[in-house]
Amino acid sequence: MDDAPACDFHKLFDRSPAGIYVVQAERIRYANPVLGQLLVRDCAALADASLLSFIHPADRPDVEQQRRQQLQKSASCRLRARIVRGDGSFKAVELMEALVDDDALTGQPDGPVLVGVMMDGTDHHQADLKIQERLNFERLLADLSAGFVNLPCEQIASRIDTSLKLLVEFLGNDRSTFVEFGSDEDQVQISHSYAVPGCPPFPIGPFAVAKLPWFINEFRSGNSVFMRNIPEDLPDSAIEERERCLREGIQSNVTVPLRAGGELLGGLTFAFIRKRCDWSREVLSRLSLIGEVFAHALLRRRNEYLLRKTMEENLRLRQQLEQDNLYLREQVVLKHSHGRIIGQSDAITQVLADIERVATTDAPVLLSGETGTGKELLAQTIHELSLRKGRPMIVVNCASLPATLIESELFGRAAGAYTGAVSAQTGRFELADGSTLFLDEIGEFPLELQAKLLRVLQDGRFERLGTAQTISVDVRIIAATNRDLEAATRDNLFRPDLYHRLNVFPIQVPPLRERRDDIPLLTWAFVEALGKRMGKSIKCIPRKAMQQLQDYDWPGNIRELSNAVERAMILADGDTLHIEPPAGSHSGPTANKTLKQVEREQILHVLEETGWRIRGKGGAAERLDIKPTTLEARMARQGIQRPGR
Repeated sequence: MDDAPACDFHKLFDRSPAGIYVVQAERIRYANPVLGQLLVRDCAALADASLLSFIHPADRPDVEQQRRQQLQKSASCRLRARIVRGDGSFKAVELMEALVDDDALTGQPDGPVLVGVMMDGTDHHQADLKIQERLNFERLLADLSAGFVNLPCEQIASRIDTSLKLLVEFLGNDRSTFVEFGSDEDQVQISHSYAVPGCPPFPIGPFAVAKLPWFINEFRSGNSVFMRNIPEDLPDSAIEERERCLREGIQSNVTVPLRAGGELLGGLTFAFIRKRCDWSREVLSRLSLIGEVFAHALLRRRNEYLLRKTMEENLRLRQQLEQDNLYLREQVVLKHSHGRIIGQSDAITQVLADIERVATTDAPVLLSGETGTGKELLAQTIHELSLRKGRPMIVVNCASLPATLIESELFGRAAGAYTGAVSAQTGRFELADGSTLFLDEIGEFPLELQAKLLRVLQDGRFERLGTAQTISVDVRIIAATNRDLEAATRDNLFRPDLYHRLNVFPIQVPPLRERRDDIPLLTWAFVEALGKRMGKSIKCIPRKAMQQLQDYDWPGNIRELSNAVERAMILADGDTLHIEPPAGSHSGPTANKTLKQVEREQILHVLEETGWRIRGKGGAAERLDIKPTTLEARMARQGIQRPGR
C-alpha cells in the first residue's frame, strides 16, 4: 500500500481509534489497523480490495444508492450497513465518507479520492431493532383493537380465535388460552385456545378450579402470573400446577388478568412448551395492553347480550300492555288503584306507570332511590298488582340482619346446623314460595353470600344450613337500595352478575325535591292520618308555611316530611297547623341551643337520612364517626326511639 496517493497521513491514521480507509476507483488504497480489526483481516490483505466486497450482500444495493445520492448533493455521506468479517460473522457498522478536495489528488487519472471512517454500529443497530420491535407491537395492538371496533356481537368469538393465532405467531410462544369467570366460584370457562402445530390446545369448556387452584386464584385475585422457569418458580403450595406442567411439558407460563369497567372478567395465558420464555420485562408490561383489548371486547359482548335480553322482555311487556288498551288503563287505574301512593307529579306518575307494566310479570325489579322515598310501599304495590297477591309479601331488611344470621334467615337451617341452633328454622325464601320476596337495602347484602343468592334467582334452588337437601321455590324478587350498585360492582363490593340479574327492570324512585307539586297532597294525607290517631282536627295550613315546605330540599324525603308533620301535630292546639321544615325549627338558632339539644337534633337528622340504620357501611354510626355502641348509648340517654316502636 506504499503507492497510496498521499502518505503524510499514515502516522496520524495508524493511531486513530476508528477504522480509516482511503478509496480510489472503488479500491482500498489505505486501511489503518483498526479497520483490519473490524473486518478481522490483515491490513495488507485489504490492498486493492473492493470496499463493497466487505459489505453484506443484502446491504450492497442500498449502500451504493445512498452513497451515490448523498455524494451528488454534497462532498460527504453517512450511512449504516453490515460487514462480512473474516471469521464469517456479521457486524453492524456506521460509515462516513468524504471526497478529498485536493488538486494534487483529484487530478489523478484513477479518479477522485474518498476518505472514509468505519465505526462499530452495534449499539445503533440494537436501538433500531428495539424501535422496530416496538413499532411492530404497536401495529399489532392497533390491528387487534381495530378488529373489534363495531364488530357484531356474534362475531366476537371468531375474532378472538383469529387474534390468539396472531399473538402466538408474533410473540413466539406455543399456546394461548382464554379463561372467563362466571357466577360459579368452583369452576371457570375455557372459551378459546390456540396452539402451534404439534402442541395440544387447552380443552374448551368448564374447568374445575380444584385442578389448578393456586394458579386460577392468583389471577382471579387480579394478579399477573409470570413463571419463567417451571417447576422451579412454582411455590410449594402449587402441587396440582407442578404435576400438570410436568405432565404436559410446560416450561414457562405467563398470565395477565382481563379487566374492564372495574370488573375482572378472566385471564389470558401464554404457555411455553418447546422452550423457556425469553421475554423481557418490557414485553410483559405490554401484554396488559393486549389484555385490555380483549377485556373490553368481552365486556361489550356481555352487556349486549344482557341488553338484548332486557329489550326482548320490555318488548313483550309493551305488547301485552298495548293489547290491554294502555291509555284507558292508565287513566283509570292510576287514579283509583293506588290509594296509598299520593301524588300527581310527572315523576311519580311515570313510576306508577312502570310499576303497572312490570307487576303482572315475574321479572325481578330493582327500586333505586334515596332513603325515605317510599320504596317498600312501591314494592307492596307491585305485589298487590301481581298474580301473587293472594299470599302476603315477605320483607327482609338486609341491613338490619347481622351477616352471621342472614343466611339462616333467608335459606333456613336444620336443627344443630351450628352452635345454638337447637331447632330447625324455615327460611324467608320458603315462606315466600308462590309469593314475592322484598329484599330491602340489597346493597348491604354480604358479599360472601351473594353467589348463593344468585343461584336462587337463577334456578330457584338452594340448601338449608346444615343439610344437603335441595329445596326448590317459586319466588318473585323485588330489591331496593339507596346505593349506587353499579359503582359498587366496580369497587368489588357487589357481584356484577348478581347486579345484572336484579337489574332486569330498574325503577328509579324520585326524591321529594323532584316532586315538589306533591308536597301539599302528601302533607294533608299525613295530617289526616295523624289527626285520626291523635284525635285532632286540622282545617288550615298557612299558605306561607306550605310554600316553605315546597322550597325545602328534604334530604330525608317523605319520611322526613312525615316526621315534620308529626312534630307539628303534637304541638298543634287548634285547627290551624303551623308547620316549618326542619331548617326553620321553633327552637331558634343553633347558637341559642344547649349542647344536649344540638346533639339530639344531629342524631335524629342522621338517623332519618339513613332510615334509622345504625350499623354497617353508610349507617348512622359511620356518618357520625362514632362506634355503634356509643351511638346506641347516646340514643338511650336522649330518649331517642325509632318511630313505631
